[in-house]
Order: sequence, then structure tokens, then C-alpha cells
Amino acid sequence: MKKIAMALVVMLSGCTAVDSYLLGKFDNNEYMLVTQIRTDAAKAIKSCDNAIASAASAEVIADKTQLLENYSEKLLHNDDVHNASKSLNEIAQGLVRQYQSGKPVSVIFCKLKFGSLQNSAVTIQPIIGKRPR
Repeated sequence: MKKIAMALVVMLSGCTAVDSYLLGKFDNNEYMLVTQIRTDAAKAIKSCDNAIASAASAEVIADKTQLLENYSEKLLHNDDVHNASKSLNEIAQGLVRQYQSGKPVSVIFCKLKFGSLQNSAVTIQPIIGKRPR
């Protein structure tokens, strides 16, 4: 009976070790970038009535979302964060393209897009944060 219990303990701890190996490790850089994006988007919502300021905020956030996507791309066992960062970057780049088009960007559209960036970053944070350290 003791041998069976010991074998079970070894097997279960082995499964945990395999799971830990297949799950990417917590990355301070990823977490910092997504937190910066979240914070910048929250601040940018307040400047949507100023097209110049909100366009500049969109550029800054788009640079950070591109950095997050590029950074997360080659990390092992990081497909979940990379896919989420690609979606986040698509939103940010779309907002920048809208400002660069020369067409006026409404305050409502601005707030919706920055809000979407903020909400997406809030969703990505626990994906990164729950990883083993």
C-alpha cells in the first residue's frame, strides 16, 4: 500500500512539474508593458476632447502594444499572451490609422477605442500574472 501511495505521489508531482514546464514563466517585462498600456489608455480617455493630445496618446500606446507583441512572440510556451498582444496591437494600430487618415475622430469613438484598449489590457494582466514565478 505504501508503494502505491509513493508511486501516486511521484506521478502527481511529475505531472505538476510537466505543467510548470509547459506553462511560460512570469515575465516582469510583459507585465510592466501591459500595465503601462492599461494606465496610458485610462489616461487617454480623459483627453478625447483634444484631437492632438489623443492622437499623440494613440501613437504612444500603439508603440507599446507593438513592443509587447514583438517581445512576447519568441518566448517559449507563450502563445496565449502573444495572441492576446496581437489583438491588443490591432486595436491600437487601427486607432492610429484613424487619426492618420485625416478624417475627424469623434469623442465617442476615441473613448470607445481607448476603453477597449484598457479593458483588453485588464484581461491580459491576469493571464501574465497567474504564471509561476
